[in-house]
Amino acid sequence: MGMVIVIGTAHFPPDPSPGWQKYDALPDPLGWLLVLYGVFALVRANKVFDSTRWLALVAAAVSVPMWFPQVNHQLDASGGWFVSLPQIAFCLVLSREIGLLAARQEPVDDYAAKRFGLLVWGFALVAVLPVLAIGGGVKQLETPTAVMATLVTLAFVYFLFRVHRREWLGGPGPLEIHPGPDPEKPAPEDRTPEKRAPEKRKGRPPSS
Repeated sequence: MGMVIVIGTAHFPPDPSPGWQKYDALPDPLGWLLVLYGVFALVRANKVFDSTRWLALVAAAVSVPMWFPQVNHQLDASGGWFVSLPQIAFCLVLSREIGLLAARQEPVDDYAAKRFGLLVWGFALVAVLPVLAIGGGVKQLETPTAVMATLVTLAFVYFLFRVHRREWLGGPGPLEIHPGPDPEKPAPEDRTPEKRAPEKRKGRPPSS
């Protein structure tokens, strides 16, 4: 849920003066606090996620000054890319660790291994493409880069929701859904007298 707050935006006020003075009602620092809560739980489940904890701490620290428009509006495109690197690195490393851990399960968790393996390549492209689009002056790549960054991040959040109950990730396991009563089978108290099973009478046996 923390990543939903991180990637979501809800600017206020609607008509600021000056125009750049917009705040985010979904503050990234709050989102990173929730992310850290989840990452610390992952570390308790498996020490392999320890590196993601430090990356999350760096990303959380960077997000604090970036929430203030007085700071973030002064960044150009290359500056915006630079301050996004801790978040990209966190997502890439977490995807890699989940994918590798899924591949080591018995049996192999193919769903998590394949999808998070693809996310590693997706985040690698998101980190590199701005270098070509901005630094290399290839304007044609700017829109595809922004679209890819959005799609890869949304896929990352979606797949985290899909695997968060895995026991090897410290989750509670699959959600058990107990079937309700059969609507075609009446409950015992709703049965008519003639349909009820005869009950044995208690007492003395009949005299012969």
